[in-house]
Amino acid sequence: MIREIASGIALLIVFAPPHGQASTSSAIGGEYVDVGGSKIWYEECGSRTTGPGVVLLHDGLVHSITWDDVWAPLCSKYHVLRYDRRGYGRSEPAKTSFVPEDDLLRILQIVHIDRAVIVGNSSGGGLALDFALAHPEMVTALFLIGPVVHGMASSDYFNERGSRNSAPLVHGDVKAVAENWSKDRFLIAGDDQPARKKLYNALANNPQNLKVAGELEIRPSPPSAIRLSEIKVPTLVLAGDADIGDIFAYSGAIEAALPLASFEIWKDTGHLIQIQRPAELVARFDRFVALANRKEVSVSETKLAKYVGHYKLFNSTTNVALREGHLILEVSGAPYYWLFAASETKFFLRTEETEIEFQKGMDGIVTGITVHNNDGSVIQGPRTDVAGSPVAPHS
Repeated sequence: MIREIASGIALLIVFAPPHGQASTSSAIGGEYVDVGGSKIWYEECGSRTTGPGVVLLHDGLVHSITWDDVWAPLCSKYHVLRYDRRGYGRSEPAKTSFVPEDDLLRILQIVHIDRAVIVGNSSGGGLALDFALAHPEMVTALFLIGPVVHGMASSDYFNERGSRNSAPLVHGDVKAVAENWSKDRFLIAGDDQPARKKLYNALANNPQNLKVAGELEIRPSPPSAIRLSEIKVPTLVLAGDADIGDIFAYSGAIEAALPLASFEIWKDTGHLIQIQRPAELVARFDRFVALANRKEVSVSETKLAKYVGHYKLFNSTTNVALREGHLILEVSGAPYYWLFAASETKFFLRTEETEIEFQKGMDGIVTGITVHNNDGSVIQGPRTDVAGSPVAPHS
């Protein structure tokens, strides 16, 4: 939502976690598919008539059981797919070099999901970005939780922490490694013993997860890090406030580069939000999908051009420009935001529950802008340029 801050104005996201989540039974069992000589385990639920396709991509420690607490609620509304990447969980390790995006593509074809909202946590978020670049026609939106970006280097601190936690593997002490990671303050925030227990059990019972090095994975070239701006779908990035600094660097890079990206920081949670806050995560996902799929009405560029100009919000100037048949809102000190038409005068954002309405006088001339925030607050901004005068296009 738009709020005044000391340094000017910015479009800020404020998360207020809802409570309560309906539960439903999920599919049991799963299937195997042979991809490149390795058997990969996958599971689907719902149907194509249930709702949009949804893919859940796990992180680099816990396999697809990381989604257990969100599985049933999502299955009741969407056609959902999850699978264990090569070497994780029930899937066989890679025997030869492979492209992870190709594995995902093959499984999507098997379950007949042509387009999907891709949910990715950590390295699963990196795969989601890679897939969106490789197969943009198959991605409806991206919902990224503590994502990494392939092509961006990790900090020494990040690497040293990983080496330290996994050091007992040298002696084959899987339980010590599971203990180290379950106590990691970046993965699970605070004194959340049930969540730490889930993490410990997942790792202690699946020691193969700890041995996946990824040396046989073929990453995109050129790397995704320098191609992020090519991703044009609505994207929501979440990070727990207790997560490690590298994640904030990756998340900021995504928000800055993707035209339709927003970034939220969740209080009192760590890297594995789906384990610590499953009900809130499902509720936020539902709202995100509703916005990403909200129907846009057609408004001619001639009519849109009448809104192009300068508007005063608080003590700063906000610019409205026209690009590729859409209006763009440029807020001082913040990324720019694409506007989608709900009517000829009212517009919405794809990733945030904020609406923009243009005001006209009796003569039909645009006189101002009204911002409707999701908390019910309303901000008025008068037009400061002369209607119809030239305004520099967005660059």
